[in-house]
Amino acid sequence: MTRILIIEDELAAGQYLTQLIQKIDPNAEILDVLETVQTAVEWLSTSPLPDLIFLDVQLGDGTCFQIFEQISIGCPVIFTTAHDEYAMRAFKLNSIDYLLKPIRQESLKFALDKYYQLNEENAINKVKYLEDLVHNQILNRKNPRRSFLVPYRDKLIPLKDQDFSWLTIRNSVVVTTLHDDRNFVLDKSLEELENQLDPANFFRANRQFIISRESIKEIELYFNGRLLVRTSPISPNQILISKERVPVFKKWFEELS
Repeated sequence: MTRILIIEDELAAGQYLTQLIQKIDPNAEILDVLETVQTAVEWLSTSPLPDLIFLDVQLGDGTCFQIFEQISIGCPVIFTTAHDEYAMRAFKLNSIDYLLKPIRQESLKFALDKYYQLNEENAINKVKYLEDLVHNQILNRKNPRRSFLVPYRDKLIPLKDQDFSWLTIRNSVVVTTLHDDRNFVLDKSLEELENQLDPANFFRANRQFIISRESIKEIELYFNGRLLVRTSPISPNQILISKERVPVFKKWFEELS
């Protein structure tokens, strides 16, 4: 089922487009029909990202390009308009097609077919990427680093990898927080540690964080298709998984054990 958002300021045009989409693809779900730049920005800021957006260029309070200036849209877009002068600007964005009004059924079907084909190709590539990633992680799991000597004042503190709750960059140095909430500075970069730690137990959440499997206590759906990971001990900063990394994270969490 394809989840579709329509942004169109003319009520009749929105209803016509809804009917036409559902006629071509009865399984399509129309999430909402929005009329203005402001409502579109609010909706996209607080709701999970749709699979596809039909976007009219001229809206009630401006042009659709003002939406892109205020928020990042990470899903494909099919532009709909009575004006052809915006075509070049539209294709610089994540556009699947540019339909001129009045929209004909055959033109709409062509645009939807193009979306489904690209979506299928992306899905195949994503599955292959995940399989390769997991395969490589398993291969690299043979000799993960288990022990660390960490400088602390005038001592070297022995730590095990299983002591780490998460690792993050703070003031240009890498700091690890242990499960008992103690903090230590490590003399390695986050990239070096990512390559040394056991990929079955540690995941690179984003540029700032590596998190351990044991630290994860709750995973919350966040707007724009991202995930918010809650850990114990509680991290003072949000740990977000980007939409692009979500499939990798899910596969790691469910299959690498």
